[in-house]
Amino acid sequence: MTSTVPPLRRPSPAARAARKDRVLTWVTLSIVAVICLVLGFGAVAMANSWWTEETPVASADQQLADGQSRFDRAGLDFLNRQGHATVDVTASTSASELGLPTSGQTPIDTLVPISLEVRGDGTSVKFSGLSHFELTTSDDILTRVQVIPAASGSWASISSELGSRAAQWGWSQAQLDALHEQVGDAARNEGTTSTLSLPTVTYGGMSITAQVTSSDGTLSLAYNIGQ
Repeated sequence: MTSTVPPLRRPSPAARAARKDRVLTWVTLSIVAVICLVLGFGAVAMANSWWTEETPVASADQQLADGQSRFDRAGLDFLNRQGHATVDVTASTSASELGLPTSGQTPIDTLVPISLEVRGDGTSVKFSGLSHFELTTSDDILTRVQVIPAASGSWASISSELGSRAAQWGWSQAQLDALHEQVGDAARNEGTTSTLSLPTVTYGGMSITAQVTSSDGTLSLAYNIGQ
């Protein structure tokens, strides 16, 4: 018995191409729709976020009640947004409360240049334009803040920076002149690295040391501020 069912006809190449185009169009439109939804939700979330606020208010996991910064992930997010960090080297605040390890050195690298306030007994020292500083802790206490000021780099800028701090912090002109001479001698000793210091002074209950490092013709200034 011979079958009377006609054989299935394969779509022509043009028909197959048209069908493929329709499928790709729907897939593309679906992907675009999903992306638009995600961007829309993201925009709404960002609009309601403290990142967009002119004067953001820190939560407890971003900043302590006395205004000191925290240096874990949440704290760093906030101080980068706020553009300011605060620490107190004479307070009894534990390193853990500050989001720091109980012992060790913690380098802080910021996303943008920020200002830093280091508090002492009833006073503070302030720096601006910082992208890096280092915090040292021991026995769950913050013991030292090391700051490389924006003026670091050349003797002209370093000398100006030290001169602007000297009278307030307690260095004499004779001590600055002696440091200048030592830096000149070190710069002439090519191929060697020398670290030269001003005497440690006490200001607002904080001990402050200024160190100038000379290495291969380059100079850097670092302040060490501790208890």
